[in-house]
Amino acid sequence: MSDTKGRGRSWQLLRYIAGFALCLLTVVAARAGMPWYWSVIVFCAAFLIILGRRRIFRPGVERTADEISCRYIPWFEGNAYYVNLALPLTGAAMLVAGLAPGNPVWLRFGGGILLLFTPIFLDSAIRLWRKSILRITPSTLTVPSAGPKFAPMELTRERVQAVAPKWVAEVSGAKALRVEISYHAADLTEPSETVLLGPQLTVEPQNLLDALLEWKDATADDPHELMDRIEQLLLGRFSAQV
Repeated sequence: MSDTKGRGRSWQLLRYIAGFALCLLTVVAARAGMPWYWSVIVFCAAFLIILGRRRIFRPGVERTADEISCRYIPWFEGNAYYVNLALPLTGAAMLVAGLAPGNPVWLRFGGGILLLFTPIFLDSAIRLWRKSILRITPSTLTVPSAGPKFAPMELTRERVQAVAPKWVAEVSGAKALRVEISYHAADLTEPSETVLLGPQLTVEPQNLLDALLEWKDATADDPHELMDRIEQLLLGRFSAQV
């Protein structure tokens, strides 16, 4: 585990160095006369390098006396800033670059495509923010059901069969951790069903997994102490006991 964290920190440091070096070179090139649209494109690329695959600035976790809520909070997500701000800026800069004499025409079309996708990305972020929520009480989970509407579904501990990690291949080819919850259907004659939690909640996947395992394995614990431990796990303030 420590080796994995060490490698992660090393890659993060390399990303920071590469991103800031690219920003510095762009500033120098801009002062030397490089057109502004190239500067915007390179700055947005540097922003992506610095962010990495997914950056959560702060967990979207709220606590009341006997309930913890986890939500998707776009302004806590680095990816949301890139997709909804930096990507449209890149598209606009590419469009202007494609219209400038001497630049390839494909920049014009590429920029237009990025701008066309912007409302889709923005709508997706707004829908996640408004509807995607995980509620945890000492005895129940309310999870967003599978499907585009994210309708809430309440599960008692008796209905939850298992909480397990699941690695899912992303579009880039990298593996991303998800939390798979297997549960009995409301009609016990039907087969078990599953729901995957991950990017629809602004919580680090490993912290989410640890917290839900803590909830699943709880027996006669004091409810307040249980919720305290789950909250601390979701916030990443200590690791689950092995």
